Amino acid sequence: MTVGMPSALNAYRAALERMTEGVSGGDTGPKATSGKDFSSMVRGMAENAVKVGETAEKQTTAAAAGKADLNSVVMAVSEAELTLNTVVAVRDKVIEAYREILRMPL
Repeated sequence: MTVGMPSALNAYRAALERMTEGVSGGDTGPKATSGKDFSSMVRGMAENAVKVGETAEKQTTAAAAGKADLNSVVMAVSEAELTLNTVVAVRDKVIEAYREILRMPL
């Protein structure tokens, strides 16, 4: 089993593609996006994080049964760890932004 780019890099690449697809001959900037697009992006990232975790669990189980290559297990677990770190970092930034909004004077 080969493991592709880490999930965080895939998410950044996809976000960059969405931003640049609105730029065409007459446009001077990216298309405006709605709240629906952002929510679907967050949902997709969360679903991807769950899939990466499930893949790591399957690889670990297969290794325990002697049916998986150790390198693929290490790669899957490393990708799951990176994905979890990314999710935690995004969560922390969202909480920090929320607290900053709460501190704003009315």
